[in-house]
Amino acid sequence: MTRPDTPQFCPWCGSPIAYEGHEHEPRYEALAEQARAKGEEPPPLPQRVRDVLAGESFVGACPGCRTVSHVVAHQAPGE
Repeated sequence: MTRPDTPQFCPWCGSPIAYEGHEHEPRYEALAEQARAKGEEPPPLPQRVRDVLAGESFVGACPGCRTVSHVVAHQAPGE
């Protein structure tokens, strides 16, 4: 069984959505940059956490619940 290239459904109501790719900066990187701008050094983020937060990013508007969803597609370990 192959995995779809993009998410297929709204995470809130389950309606089918046509997601589009979306560039993003992981939140932990933005927070680290803000801390460095204040002269602080943020604590290191464990690699396993970085791995969970990394992945392709998608955005889509749900026709069912009228919610805009931002989804990061994660890969399971070993994929």
